[in-house]
Amino acid sequence: MSATSEPFQRSLSVPEEAIAVTETEFEKPRGINRVEIRRGYCTAHVTGLQGEISEARVGVLKTIAEAGISIDFLKLTQGGLSFVAPEGMQEQVAQVLESAKVPFDIKGGRCIVLTFAANMRDEEGLIARVVSEVIGTGVEIDHLGDMHDRVLMVMDAGDGERVARHIEQRLVGAEA
Repeated sequence: MSATSEPFQRSLSVPEEAIAVTETEFEKPRGINRVEIRRGYCTAHVTGLQGEISEARVGVLKTIAEAGISIDFLKLTQGGLSFVAPEGMQEQVAQVLESAKVPFDIKGGRCIVLTFAANMRDEEGLIARVVSEVIGTGVEIDHLGDMHDRVLMVMDAGDGERVARHIEQRLVGAEA
């Protein structure tokens, strides 16, 4: 490196002589950019747990783990918990919960609708807009979750395609 009294190269400091640089777009534009559906899930709701609620929840989760059942969307409720599991394991989930002697309800035929947007949590009101649009279709949302770049909604698989189309028509590419 040569020593110079100039802080920058002359070609970069004088506009007339600056070399044009092509910029690469590395950020996705603001707003919703795509919708995806993942099928093949069931939801389980465990209710009416007795005794110390924390211990009862841990007992149910331990029983599920020991059975080798992978769960997602774990939600703690006032009297129990709920979660999503692969639909192919629905019968096994039911057997495990029956063996745990806890009241439960399982619904099969669920899907996850994912709505993607860069920095979704930082865009004020964007998650609320997506959820509002889905509620406006009359569809029941079983579970709702979010990440930095998406909102995930579990619902009946029969409604998933209609909801995805609705979101695409109303929100994809629009400033939400």
